[in-house]
Amino acid sequence: MPNRRALVLQDRREVRLVALVLLALAAAYQCFWRIADENIGGDEATYVRAGFAYVHGAFDQNREHPPTAKYLFGLAQLVGGEGVTAPRVLVAALVVLGAVVMFVWLRAEVGFWAGWTAAALWTLTPRSGAGARLDRVALLDPVMVFFALAALFAVWVWARSGRWWWLPLSAVLMAASVTSKASTLVLLPVFLLAPVLFRRWRALVVGGVVWAVAFVVTVVALYAPMGMRSAVTYMLTFQAGQNEHGHLVRIAGETHQFAPWWANWWFLLQGVGLPVLVVLATGVLLAVVLRPDRLVVFLAAPLVLLVAFYTVAAKIALPTYYSAWTPWIVLLAAVGLGRLAALRPRPLTGAIATLLVVVALVGSFPTARSVWQTRPEGVARLVPLLRSEGIRDGRIFFGSITPSDYDQYVGDRGVREVADAPFEAIVVGRDRRFPLPEEVAELLRDERSSFERVRLDRIVVWIPDGRIVQGADGALDVR
Repeated sequence: MPNRRALVLQDRREVRLVALVLLALAAAYQCFWRIADENIGGDEATYVRAGFAYVHGAFDQNREHPPTAKYLFGLAQLVGGEGVTAPRVLVAALVVLGAVVMFVWLRAEVGFWAGWTAAALWTLTPRSGAGARLDRVALLDPVMVFFALAALFAVWVWARSGRWWWLPLSAVLMAASVTSKASTLVLLPVFLLAPVLFRRWRALVVGGVVWAVAFVVTVVALYAPMGMRSAVTYMLTFQAGQNEHGHLVRIAGETHQFAPWWANWWFLLQGVGLPVLVVLATGVLLAVVLRPDRLVVFLAAPLVLLVAFYTVAAKIALPTYYSAWTPWIVLLAAVGLGRLAALRPRPLTGAIATLLVVVALVGSFPTARSVWQTRPEGVARLVPLLRSEGIRDGRIFFGSITPSDYDQYVGDRGVREVADAPFEAIVVGRDRRFPLPEEVAELLRDERSSFERVRLDRIVVWIPDGRIVQGADGALDVR
């Protein structure tokens, strides 16, 4: 008969296998289910169109950001067809690959369940800010984050194992990150930290040269097709202007031209939800308190640098920016929870750690429900509605709604100036940054009987029984 120890080990392997299979199924659902049905955001449309142009040799679009993520979006469209679906699948696949990196990393350093926890928190918990989850759409941030995560993992493996091929791989991956979006340039000092933590002084000097050469060569190669000097100059000028002039954004019910320092923290709270944020914060605190070893230091360094950059240096905050921090928060939280479970008395500490993980995963249920219910919403339903009403051409007036929400659906038919009349319909959203002109508000109030009012989720479509024209006195009328 097999001995007791062998049976315990077999049971443990089976439990772990089941846990991995369940996580893989849940992650596949969360990342890929109905991914084509999300509304197309303005930035997403810009990046996808630019990527398609790039792989066809035209580099005049979106030069305010680096090219690599857009190269990948373009290549995805060559394989999966033009449009947002193939780039979205690519982004979701990078999220899953990021979970694999986290699992492998923490499994080796802390243990199986710490790795499993990191992968689960990364793939399942909420990250709102664009669509059901911000890494289900083709934005630059998830691509930047994946390559940075993989690059730091690679340099850690090199510093720990001494296998030199991990070093240039790390440099290439980091070059892909900063040429997807430049924010991760602030992480470059962390790559010097790895050999210091392992006291590999000779490797620090020689490895630093090798890494720097591989990094620079890769950056130049990736930028070369679009003209590195002109592209970088344009990007720096544009981003400096953005920082100087600000960007309208609604935060905590108020519109800001320049984001307050706490803006990204507010977006983080809104994005992940209070229960998940409490679990993540608890895990990070446990990692720092229980055993602040070199792994904790190495994972905390990128978090501190990115928080400092987005909180102090950047004057702009958008609902997706906090995603740059999340992998490091997740990794530190998983380390903390894993080390809590290893404390004595293990049954008690293990139960507490498990309960915290369960709370975080329960906090992901609303996201799972949103994914299940994903469908085209609002402006994405506008054109079919107008066609059903016999409106197939002509201008549409948009008020209280950002142009990036409707441009990709109606193109140049969408206008927001009263002087552009006549209009075939009026669409009103809820964005207080773009208030409805008084002439439009008066028309809808005084001539309400001349309109059919149709609600499409968060927008209202006003369909007139004639055309909306502007009189000599500037007032609007239906004729």
